[in-house]
Amino acid sequence: MTARTRYIIAALVLSLLMAGPFVAIAVFAWVKGTLEHRVIFTQYFQQLLPLGALLTVAALATGFVILNALFREYVTGMAATAESLTVMLTSNRDLRVVEQGPPELRVVIGAMNRLADQRDHRIDEVEARIAEQRSIYQALCERSSGSSVLDRPLDSLIYTAFDTETTGMQPGKGDEIIQIGALRVADGQIHADHAFEALIDPQRAISPESEKIHGITADQVKGKPTIGQVLPEFHDFCEGSVLLGHNVAFDMRFLQMKEQITGVVFRQPVLDTLLLSSVAYPNQPHHSLEASMALLGVSIEHRHSAYSDAIATAQVFLRLVPLLEERGVITLRQAIEASAKTPYARLAY
Repeated sequence: MTARTRYIIAALVLSLLMAGPFVAIAVFAWVKGTLEHRVIFTQYFQQLLPLGALLTVAALATGFVILNALFREYVTGMAATAESLTVMLTSNRDLRVVEQGPPELRVVIGAMNRLADQRDHRIDEVEARIAEQRSIYQALCERSSGSSVLDRPLDSLIYTAFDTETTGMQPGKGDEIIQIGALRVADGQIHADHAFEALIDPQRAISPESEKIHGITADQVKGKPTIGQVLPEFHDFCEGSVLLGHNVAFDMRFLQMKEQITGVVFRQPVLDTLLLSSVAYPNQPHHSLEASMALLGVSIEHRHSAYSDAIATAQVFLRLVPLLEERGVITLRQAIEASAKTPYARLAY
């Protein structure tokens, strides 16, 4: 219902309330009265009609003046305020609504302005945090931007599908890799005979939550080679291939954290099946490895060891390639660019 419609309804109701009772009483008296009474009533009505009409018109005019004032203050004022608030909350962060109108409306406007200030403060905090924590995947794309294989078709490349298991989920707070598993993918096939698997002594405790997921205990990794020993070997294993992982930003963050102490830097292109699945079927609600495996019909005997998850990732990737081709994603460059446009590419660890 528009403001104009509400105004018309209010005017009709006001007219009925002011003139209606007088008209109703007059009709009632006319109906109940005798012929003699009606004659007397008619005489008096004719005498008093000008004064009654004048009083009625004056009363209606006064009522409409009051109605117009209230309408401008409340109905029109609220409608204009609602429009301004919509602009403030959607299109113009800098806009603030002037606190005017009746007291109740001024209180509402003031509260909305304060909420907008709080919103902007939170937005500024989040934007600052995003600026500080650049997406790992975006950084990886920039690092490999000069690769000579970017314009080659996806099905013509050699990949190293890999996964890691860790002591916890926070690489920036000291968590370490305890297992790396990887295998070669080439010519549309998984080459399980060309594999890499290593347990690593993290030289720190494994969190109970992580141990429940991968089942690797402190006794199993105690005395194993350290990351400084394993990482150069893994780097050699990956030489000349494209790195392939699921939510690979998480794994690459752990590898990047060790660049300074090991001198091992992975500069080859990186593909993430989490992002690629979002490109291939963007309307699906979930893109976890489990969800992608279920959707694509991939199954393996065991999960949550680095090597088995690398196998699952490789199988998911091979089934994604034809789906990506249907969407015009043919080359490695196109896959990287399409991945970078997905919301998952902004993940930071």
